[in-house]
Formats: sequence, structure tokens, C-alpha cells
Amino acid sequence: MRGFVVTKLPDPAWGFPTIARVIARDDHPWGDLQFLVGTDWEPLFPRVSAAVLDQALRGYATPLMRVLGPPPKALVKRLPVKERLCAQRASCINYTPQCVPGPKVPDCWESSTYTAPQASIVNNIVRLWKEGVVIVVPIPEPDRVDV
Repeated sequence: MRGFVVTKLPDPAWGFPTIARVIARDDHPWGDLQFLVGTDWEPLFPRVSAAVLDQALRGYATPLMRVLGPPPKALVKRLPVKERLCAQRASCINYTPQCVPGPKVPDCWESSTYTAPQASIVNNIVRLWKEGVVIVVPIPEPDRVDV
């Protein structure tokens, strides 16, 4: 998926959880998700230090799991109603009240708040959450200056 690296963590203690890391772009850790900074979506993405993420990728996911927060399927309940509405609700013959981000969201759901290409990114986020994938924003470690 554009803007993400999806990885299954090699930690059997946590059931091999799947995460998606945001790919940083232009020295900004939010990468393609930068347009979500300052919106209702921003608090839904845990920020994870590079050291904690590195441990998880090497098989020790406990520190990461402690900072993740609620499962992805619960995150969408924190979005305002206007952010959950499907853009096609007025014209879709298959529209039902379940056509909102959540565990039963159909693959055809489209964001009514954003337009392309941002809508495509939001749609990918919702699909990853539906699959139970946690999306994290890796925060680089500050440069160390040894004196």
C-alpha cells in the first residue's frame, strides 16, 4: 500500500500482530498522512519511537504493545459522524447503515471529507483497520551529540 509498510511482527507471545508503519517523506514522520495532522484523525495513530519499533521488528513486541492503545476496530468510534459518512451514500443502491468505518465496512466505502488522492489514503487506512492492522507513526530518535 502506498505510504505504508505492512509487517507481521515475529513475536509469538502477542500472537504475531500485524502493524503498518508510515513511510516518512521529506523529513516529516507522517509522510503521505501529513494532511491528517491537526484533524480528528491525528490522535488515532500511535507515535512510536524508532527504538521501540526496532525491538518489535526483531521479535520483542511487548514495549510496542504497551503504547498502541485500543484495537484498530475501536478507533473509528472516536471519529466524528461527518468523518464516517460514505461519499456514495446518496447514489449507492447497496448503502446500509453499516457503510461506515468499522468491522463490517464494505470495501467500496469512500471518504466524504477528502478528495483524491487524500481520499484514497483514508480509504486504505479504513481497510487496514478493518483487517485489524495497527497503523503507527515512527518517530525518529533525536540526534545524539556526544561531548
